[in-house]
Amino acid sequence: MSSKSLPAYLQQVLEDHVAQSDLVHDEELQGIFDRLSKLNESVEKIKATIKSKKEQS
Repeated sequence: MSSKSLPAYLQQVLEDHVAQSDLVHDEELQGIFDRLSKLNESVEKIKATIKSKKEQS
């Protein structure tokens, strides 16, 4: 399994659809990208916290 978080994976899939002209990169899609990026940052912080706690145990 990939180490990519779900938000990062979803953003990659959407970018692929834009590249294939299935989707138009408009303001709404940019808003989705922005929210996925913020969510991915949160996921990565939580993963780092969990990893740190495991290493301390």
